[in-house]
Amino acid sequence: MGKKLWFAGLIATALSLVTTLAAAKDFVDISTAAGVADDGLGRGVAFADINNDGLVDLYVSNKGGANKLFLNKGNGRFEDITAKAGKGIDHPGFSMGSVFGDYDNDGYADLYLATGGQSQAETNRLFRNNGDNTFTDVTEKAGVGLKAFTNSASFVDYDNDGWLDIFCANYGDGQKNILYRNNGNGTFSDVTDTAGVGDRSSSWIGVWADVNNDNFPDLYVVNGRYPLGEPNKLYLNNRNGTFTEVAQQAGVDDPNWGMGAAFADIDNDGDLDLFVSNYVGLHNLYLNDGKGNFTAASDRIKGSHAGWGKGTTFGDIDHDGDLDFYQGDCKLANQLYINDGKGTFTNHTSKQPLLKCETVRSKGTAFADIDNDGDLDLYVVNWGAPNKLFKNTRDDKNWLKVKLTGTVSNRDAYGSKVKIFESGKKALLSLREIRSSSGFSAQEPKVVHFGLDAAKKYDVVAIFPSGIEAKIFGIKTGQTIEIFEPALQKPNMLTRLVP
Repeated sequence: MGKKLWFAGLIATALSLVTTLAAAKDFVDISTAAGVADDGLGRGVAFADINNDGLVDLYVSNKGGANKLFLNKGNGRFEDITAKAGKGIDHPGFSMGSVFGDYDNDGYADLYLATGGQSQAETNRLFRNNGDNTFTDVTEKAGVGLKAFTNSASFVDYDNDGWLDIFCANYGDGQKNILYRNNGNGTFSDVTDTAGVGDRSSSWIGVWADVNNDNFPDLYVVNGRYPLGEPNKLYLNNRNGTFTEVAQQAGVDDPNWGMGAAFADIDNDGDLDLFVSNYVGLHNLYLNDGKGNFTAASDRIKGSHAGWGKGTTFGDIDHDGDLDFYQGDCKLANQLYINDGKGTFTNHTSKQPLLKCETVRSKGTAFADIDNDGDLDLYVVNWGAPNKLFKNTRDDKNWLKVKLTGTVSNRDAYGSKVKIFESGKKALLSLREIRSSSGFSAQEPKVVHFGLDAAKKYDVVAIFPSGIEAKIFGIKTGQTIEIFEPALQKPNMLTRLVP
């Protein structure tokens, strides 16, 4: 009997070792082979499909030195096309959190550069996508040449009029944050004071999310000034072009020196929770009650440490149906946290040590499926060291990706939500919201990703900013679908499905 127990124990130990080794191999470093190991003074990362070939391309902002635009070639490799993409795309100055967005609704991703400055502020730039892998500087015509130390920018349709507006989070010297309203004719107007979002704290990023489920995007601004923190701000959208600041009442006026923030439905209950990454002080996790009221729940993050936090990105990396997250660190080591399915996270970095990027100051991070194999790869921007692209080798069929195209709403469908249900059932499985900016100086692809059981079929509900819904039933996993917003049809009807 003792021998049988010993043998069983040996088998269990061996299986545990195999499992651990398999987990450790989930990501492999392909940075150099892919051609994206840029070793500049890295700051920001932005993913977008600039030529509509179905592959996500990459823009890297450097705070000192030239920026880089990498075209995805579809074979796990990227081509540096910066030199031929148009004058000014390299912007060899101090670029921060730049962002893609189709501001003119022509079907191509345009680019807005958030800039800083070494001795004085530089002018932000807007580049229009020409549709042929080149861009033209239209800053002056558009009227968005803000000259401030802009840490990050975001595209958002804050008034749901079908046109993308621009928000700039600015730092230092009493500079107020700026909101530009898109006039729909290629120009923008500064509506900051009217909207009521001109905070003069030292802001690092503004992230948008519909926190109270009224179908209008709300704004969370992360603040912090050395060596102390400043309270963060939450602006609720009044749905009339104005906002009301409610951070203290909502429970998210995080007082630490913040650097980044990300919204995600961590417990699959249908509302967007909030993670705040702090450079000084504890990182904080806040649970949303669905009405925009938050409760601190940082004890749900097991193995976290205080301070040095920068970029955070959420994604279901193991295809078990819940969102995990990766956090960039500017001092110690980056961290990978795995969700247990109930919104509690455990630090798994020791099982995949290559993801630590130890002794390196990491900045922006973003999950993206760079090779269209259905699992989420990871890009990490580093300061004064080569950036890293980690390939996820899961390679199964337990996934579904959804792309939305607005017709009544903005074409990028920023502000839209996608909900997943098991086919024929009413219980929500997962929720994603499409947005332009998240984490720290980062933009994830606008195609949302779900980990799902390939043995089942699913119903997909897309809710556009206009309030129009489109529903698809009985979808199989292992594919990417595109849903067009029903424009001249009744709501709740699918216009087109592209596998």
